[in-house]
Amino acid sequence: MVENKKKTKQKAGPAKKPKEEEVIDGEVVEEPTAEEKVPEAKIVKVMPDYDQLMKYAETFGKAALFPGIENIHQAAAVIQLGQEILLPPMTSLRTIFVIPSKRGSTLCIKSEALLALAIDKGVHLEVLSKTHKGCKLRFSRKGQKDHVEEYTEEDAKRAGLLGKDNWMKHPTNMYFSRCVKNGLQSFDARLSLGLSTVEEMEDEGIVDILKPPAEEKPPEPEEEKKAQVSFTKTKDQPAAEPEKEEKPPEPPPPPGESEARDKELVVEDIKSYLDGGKVDKKLFKKWLGEELQPSKPDREFVGLKFGNWSFTEGKLDDLKLLKMNMEWAVEKFLESKIFKEEAKKDEPDEKVKKDPL
Repeated sequence: MVENKKKTKQKAGPAKKPKEEEVIDGEVVEEPTAEEKVPEAKIVKVMPDYDQLMKYAETFGKAALFPGIENIHQAAAVIQLGQEILLPPMTSLRTIFVIPSKRGSTLCIKSEALLALAIDKGVHLEVLSKTHKGCKLRFSRKGQKDHVEEYTEEDAKRAGLLGKDNWMKHPTNMYFSRCVKNGLQSFDARLSLGLSTVEEMEDEGIVDILKPPAEEKPPEPEEEKKAQVSFTKTKDQPAAEPEKEEKPPEPPPPPGESEARDKELVVEDIKSYLDGGKVDKKLFKKWLGEELQPSKPDREFVGLKFGNWSFTEGKLDDLKLLKMNMEWAVEKFLESKIFKEEAKKDEPDEKVKKDPL
């Protein structure tokens, strides 16, 4: 017998919908199905809300609280840059500055703000050394190899920074700022944002951003000057006083005299410091000439004059550096061989018997 095979009916599934067609510029384009669609990428808003940006710029510009901002367009540029690097408007105006230059104005940022942004991105900073002679920092972040950055006195000397005003007054802070900028750039270039720092601009001799140059008023025409004094005398009005002849401005002193005066003032300050600490000036100058200067051949704090060490024979830049570091210098002097030998001479002889009375 032939077995009757059961015929199984295939269940009809949902009919696949044909892909919808769309005509674009005369060509038939099939719309991709849900399975073929690529997940949408996140869209980052680059262009700012112009009306809101200019409203902020106009409001803050009128406040006149932010040095270096001369118009609302500069304020808008600073606020927009701050928005792109995640800084609020007020913080941006306080930490980002417009710097004029021959090639046009540019924007720079304070190194402390740059460091704060890096810390917000997970960077950990460890201070290994921070003195008036240099700075050493370690940068680390989870999943990234540590980086150690160092900026020494030799680096500053090679760059011609040691004689500059900020480096003489605040050497520790200046070493730290340089080390932070270089370290962030080496650790991860995205952290430095391609911006120059305020401290770098000051070292380059750019005008003081905190004191923008005052606008020069145009000179008054000669006719207006004459009109101010050419009125006639009336009963209730006294006659105008004759115009006084203006004396020509005195010429500035020659460079040599100016430098000599500056050196005289610096030497007076050094001597006053030594007098206040009751430090023997003659012995201190001897220590500078015979112990300190030989260890620093590029420095001349004192020089020989008629066989004696004298401050006036030293170099002005080195004397300014000494003045800024007098506390350290006196401390090293009190530990010196010259001072200890002189102190022994003043000690009483133990062999001399004391007066019993």
